[in-house]
Amino acid sequence: MTTRKDAPAEPVIARDAPYHRAPAELKERIRMSLAAESAGTRNPSRWQPLALAASLVLVSVVSWNSALWYDRSANGAAMLDEAVDAHVRSLATPGKLMDVASSDQHTVKPWFNGKVDLAPPVSDFASAGFPLAGGRLDYLGGRPAAALVYRHNAHVVNVFITSAGGASDSAPASSMRRGYAVARWKQAGLAYEAVGDISATDMTTFVELMRKS
Repeated sequence: MTTRKDAPAEPVIARDAPYHRAPAELKERIRMSLAAESAGTRNPSRWQPLALAASLVLVSVVSWNSALWYDRSANGAAMLDEAVDAHVRSLATPGKLMDVASSDQHTVKPWFNGKVDLAPPVSDFASAGFPLAGGRLDYLGGRPAAALVYRHNAHVVNVFITSAGGASDSAPASSMRRGYAVARWKQAGLAYEAVGDISATDMTTFVELMRKS
């Protein structure tokens, strides 16, 4: 007895499927695209100078931006290191902490006249726990800096103020550096570096007081 194998199924043809003719506009776009691609394939040398020039411009822009970012980052780190060093020296050297000792802002601010090329904003924050103790002349980045001295409980906060050289304002950047709370920002044409042996939270509070003064 012979077993019949199932016959293969016939393909299904969608005879009733609707047919849509491509619009003339679409045909023309396809034709132009193929023509342009064919021309570029036949004569690739015409595109090579443009591609090379574009690549050089891109590399130059990326390199310049990277160098600018690195320069700003490196300078900022160097300034903070100098500020920490100056803070440590002011505490370790007898008589170095203050050239003018006063909690009166009207005494401290005029003292800087003729000593630095700026008018540092001086305020007393005793009601917020950061009384003004005085000020001194210091140096950052090889330039004279106005150093304001504040106290917080038994701790000292030094604020170094220099000219920002026309740079735009920047939000405070706070961190811990060598065990000290540090912050730096730019405001109203001045650059600030604050250093203190206080907590990061207290430094944030102090910076906000300075920025609103």
